[in-house]
Amino acid sequence: MNPARPLILAAIIASSVAGHRAFAEDVVTMPEVQKRVVVTVSAPAYVHAAFNTVLSVPTAGIVSGLRVLPGETVRPGQTVAHLTGPTVSADSARFAADLKSAQIRVSEATQAAAIEQEKLDEQLSTRDAVVRVRAELDTARQQLVVAQSAARSYASFTVIRVPEAGVVTAVNTANGQYVNAGQALVTVALSHGLHLVANLYGNDASLVTSGMRGVFLAEGANAPIDVVVQRASWSVSAPGQLEVWLDAARGSALVTGTVGTVSLTTSEDKRLVIPSTALVLDSGQWWVLVHDRSGNQRRHVVPGAADGGWTSIMQGLSQDERVVSQDAYLLFHRDFATRYQQAD
Repeated sequence: MNPARPLILAAIIASSVAGHRAFAEDVVTMPEVQKRVVVTVSAPAYVHAAFNTVLSVPTAGIVSGLRVLPGETVRPGQTVAHLTGPTVSADSARFAADLKSAQIRVSEATQAAAIEQEKLDEQLSTRDAVVRVRAELDTARQQLVVAQSAARSYASFTVIRVPEAGVVTAVNTANGQYVNAGQALVTVALSHGLHLVANLYGNDASLVTSGMRGVFLAEGANAPIDVVVQRASWSVSAPGQLEVWLDAARGSALVTGTVGTVSLTTSEDKRLVIPSTALVLDSGQWWVLVHDRSGNQRRHVVPGAADGGWTSIMQGLSQDERVVSQDAYLLFHRDFATRYQQAD
């Protein structure tokens, strides 16, 4: 037997034992430090109109000239449809006849007043007669104003116009359809009073507060716009969902129907933070290994926001305690074999 072989085997065994002892005893630890944590929370968002206007038909008729579609931008005063048909034609003819009759009465009353004034000048009439025919003329003129207003109003009823700028969100009728007075024709989301709405969940939701600032990048846009959180409320219909409403910052503008991504920046005051590598997730809870003179002790903690490899600790640790920052997961489960029972 080669006499060098026992020496080699002894060296290998000694090296193995030394390596195992280093794994068990040479633990890398680090004390908690105070650090300001800055976190960016991102979520899909869409522009929501605070005010919608429903364009209803003021009179019965048949829809014609309706060419707008959902998502189309409309300007103030833009015509979106007309009302035609037998009912509209009959009503238009009636108002036109009333206007013509009122015009005839004014013409006759004007002629009668002129004649009566001439007779008075020739001393063939009295002042009372002149006053009477002038009163009739005033009445005829008032009736003409009423007839003109009624004719114009009905003519405006047959033309459906948008009162303010906005975006069409719904078209409820179609060309050729007969509609009754008051029936919805088109719904428009007005361009003023726009808000940005985003839904957040879990830890991200807990970080959002009113007044928080961020940016919104619309799909297809090259540059984001500045936004600020107006309010945030928990959803009643979707438990765990935080509905966040944001406004555009001064100098920025939102566009109805736009979708994109909102990013909010949170900044906490200085907190106790540890390296994120020191955290161990086990049985749905977060743990760390606190190292003291007696060795490594498991400690349940409540982590907060994380930033750049550091995680803030909300509960579970105190100042000057040291935590295992390297191989924490392996050391945490080093006795796993003693608790593991192999299946039959």
